[in-house]
Amino acid sequence: MKRYTLLYMSALLAAPCAMQAQTLADNSIVIENKKVEKTDHNLVVDLTLNMDSLRLRSNQRIVFTPIVRSTDGQQRTMPQIVVNGRKQDISYKRYAHKDYPADAQSVRRKNGTEQSYQYNAVVPYEDWMKNADVVIAEDLCGCGDVKEQDQTVVQRLRSPYMAYIRPAAEARKARTEEGRAFIDFPVDKTTLYPDYRNNPRELDKIINTINLVKEDKNVSITGVEIHGYASPEASYDYNARLAEGRAKTLTDHVRRLVHLSDNIFKVTSTPEDWDGLREAVANSNLEHKQEILDIINNTELDPDTREWRIKKNYPQEYRFMLDTYYPALRHSDYVVSYTVRPFSVEEAKEILRTKPKQLSLEEMYLVAQTYEPGSDEFNEVFQTAVRLYPEDETANLNAACAEIERGNYEAAARYLAKAGNTPYAAHARGVIAMKQGNDDEARRQFNIAAQGGVKEAQQNLQLMGE
Repeated sequence: MKRYTLLYMSALLAAPCAMQAQTLADNSIVIENKKVEKTDHNLVVDLTLNMDSLRLRSNQRIVFTPIVRSTDGQQRTMPQIVVNGRKQDISYKRYAHKDYPADAQSVRRKNGTEQSYQYNAVVPYEDWMKNADVVIAEDLCGCGDVKEQDQTVVQRLRSPYMAYIRPAAEARKARTEEGRAFIDFPVDKTTLYPDYRNNPRELDKIINTINLVKEDKNVSITGVEIHGYASPEASYDYNARLAEGRAKTLTDHVRRLVHLSDNIFKVTSTPEDWDGLREAVANSNLEHKQEILDIINNTELDPDTREWRIKKNYPQEYRFMLDTYYPALRHSDYVVSYTVRPFSVEEAKEILRTKPKQLSLEEMYLVAQTYEPGSDEFNEVFQTAVRLYPEDETANLNAACAEIERGNYEAAARYLAKAGNTPYAAHARGVIAMKQGNDDEARRQFNIAAQGGVKEAQQNLQLMGE
């Protein structure tokens, strides 16, 4: 008679399940490395049949038939696996293979040897498979008699409920555009010559940044800050006056060109850019790099003493630093601050393609709701959100959920690592565990989430039969 064992596997499984080993053929075959996943428009089934303990008579044949089957009777049969003894293998190759579907896969069992068979099948994915069963039907005697009571349930394909978070509204959308310019001033001077050396290009960087913001009808400039830096040579007090004077001169020049109110501008300065010097030395191949870094980091010494010690103790390397690193330490950083008006959903769709930085997380979330969950457009919105707000817990949570729906659990886990320990983060971790077949962990996380008020967690617990 024909006996069937039903083998359920979790959908979208990215790694082998941490579950009790499943067996076929009266426990003589162990199923290993199970992986069932939806990719694009297909359902892919991968598994290994470990036949080390199987002893098959020479004239015996076993047939395994994987099937996707729904509770309402719909089903899709996948390629069969035909395991033959020695004589049956000869018979199968000569003529018996004609009795099986053309895509059937066959293997001869060699008793007493370590032997595994890797099975792979791909079938078109259909909506009814969402909560269907993947089953393996066993024919241990080849007699073709099927009995309903011989069927055994092991696992289900399940499509759990997802829980995205609508971000809080941003009452005031404050944004900045930032940059760095290297304005050349004559030695020891604060006078600005617009056509001197690279100044035309560097000044354009500042002016163009301000004008781009100024000309945007959706924003209002609230401030322009120019911060001047000097390099450490000469005395600290002298450099303080030089950095401040050059920053003021540059600010006055910019203000005349962009025609903004005086109270918009702010001038600040740092006498000596020791942070920039530290970074340059740390990334260098200087022979005495560590010793120089130790001097730079010794803040118990005043700046002039630190600069003098480097010059005295390592004169050759100091000269190299003076010629190579110090010019880049004389720079002017600029920050243009502005606010952005609120956008409707349709406006936000266009802004998302052109200037996504102007959108709030809530506005991006509302755009995503206009797309089909799991679609490329839907996923792209959340990817943009987390790229612009990489440290935001809500952005990371929603990006993780989008990756889970795509079956990309490694990426989802990376986002969840920055999503905090909220009930919604627990729910997302529960969904991953559920899809990977780790039901105990899934229930634990869903219970945490349900206690925190996540209704989808309770729905998933019900889906798991709780």
